[in-house]
Amino acid sequence: MQRMIVIGTGPIGGIIGGRLARAGADITFVDIDREHVSAIREKGLYVDVPDGPFNVKVKILYPHELHEISGKFDIGFIAVRSNYTADALNTVLPHLASDGLLVSMQNGINPPLLQEKVGADRTLGMAIRMGCRKIGPGHVQTDIRGHLYLGHLHGKTTPPLEALHKSLNAVMETDISDNILGVLWSKLTYTCLGYYGSLADASLSRTCQTEADRRAMADFFTEIVAVGDALGVRWIELAEYSPADFHPRHSADQRLATVNNFAKTWKPKDRKGPLRYVQNKLRTEVEFTLAYVVKEGEKLGMKMPLCSKLLEIFRELEAGKRQFGQHNYDELLATAR
Repeated sequence: MQRMIVIGTGPIGGIIGGRLARAGADITFVDIDREHVSAIREKGLYVDVPDGPFNVKVKILYPHELHEISGKFDIGFIAVRSNYTADALNTVLPHLASDGLLVSMQNGINPPLLQEKVGADRTLGMAIRMGCRKIGPGHVQTDIRGHLYLGHLHGKTTPPLEALHKSLNAVMETDISDNILGVLWSKLTYTCLGYYGSLADASLSRTCQTEADRRAMADFFTEIVAVGDALGVRWIELAEYSPADFHPRHSADQRLATVNNFAKTWKPKDRKGPLRYVQNKLRTEVEFTLAYVVKEGEKLGMKMPLCSKLLEIFRELEAGKRQFGQHNYDELLATAR
């Protein structure tokens, strides 16, 4: 049986890793949150999922306790926010087998960072469509069963990939992708939308009502898609929209129509995750998602006025130098004119 280690036992690591643990996988969890670790050690990991909540006893350690573990791990899952990828790699690499896999379970484009450490055949990207959250210490929750996409950056199917796919697909629906970078970039467009929707403590249904507002959103998506397209990304359709529909080759009216269709799903009570992170004084992943897109665009000499302005505004919100409110959207809209 392959030995697995999960660095980060938040919603993603907890739900996917918890399902693997319940299925009998030899799996060890690592986390730095003392309340979370203590609760899991005392009561087990409570995984609240729509197909039936469950509690599973798991081995969970602090990073400094890993030296007490003998032997190496065959698979290392990186399930921390992108801010902490470097720390997670420093934690797991000394304990990974010489042919062990590294799997990014993160937002953003992290697999290239893992590939620099262990090579292409030992690196897997994972794209996750599953809204989830940590309810409290030792308790993770999702309202949907979720879907995983798994693949190497080079797009080939290898025996280690097939073996991991078999293990994951037994506990939740998982597809092997020969286009994992395209899947991750497609999801990145939605992740970046989270920052767009976090400039006021209100739903997009209220902050993005007018045609001008929605044209600005369409232009925002178009900037991201233009960068990805220049990098050779092959887009996939998301449940919410198809990123390819925002390609610059489409007319402004066509792109507006895509936003209007997407807007039919917006609900007044919706709030984006980055907003809640800032309100709780937690660091977001903005520097590894939206800022990543802006930096890649700048390298290519591309103009990205909306993405750049949004990044500026959000950085000020995160630093406490700006207040949430509709005025932020007015400022963004002025950039679009």
